[in-house]
Amino acid sequence: MGRYVKNPEVGNNASGVTIPNITTAGRPAGVNGQIIFNTTTSTYQSYNGSAWYNISTANSGLGTVTVDKFQGDGSTTTFGGGLGNTLDGSTAANLSFDVLNDEDVMVFIGGIFQTPTTNYQIVGGGTQIQFGSAPDPIDDNGNVNVIAVIHGLNKLGE
Repeated sequence: MGRYVKNPEVGNNASGVTIPNITTAGRPAGVNGQIIFNTTTSTYQSYNGSAWYNISTANSGLGTVTVDKFQGDGSTTTFGGGLGNTLDGSTAANLSFDVLNDEDVMVFIGGIFQTPTTNYQIVGGGTQIQFGSAPDPIDDNGNVNVIAVIHGLNKLGE
């Protein structure tokens, strides 16, 4: 009762599967889970039941994931743009990228995920991250409370 993709590139000696190449204007209405290669945007796209979403950027190669690390002092709520300290405390904190939306980054304090807009927000024209309360420098176990801001795990969308 197996199903298979009817594709001339699929077989015992096949080297891959050919995904349909379609322009943005030529995209079908879409069926949940359908995958195409959009030749207009050079991206693979999937239909999620209501819209087409990018699942890759084929023409730009691998993206760059950036991690900025800071350490709280118990009183600073804003990091970046020269405010706050880096993890080793040697330099003023700066984000190594500009952030457009709170959801464009993943933030952890002491390994605990922080919820966008609830625990932090992006301010300063995208150059700073601001927490609702100042992160402590040390956690309950006596370990350094690392603030990690991860960027480059871009959200899906067109």
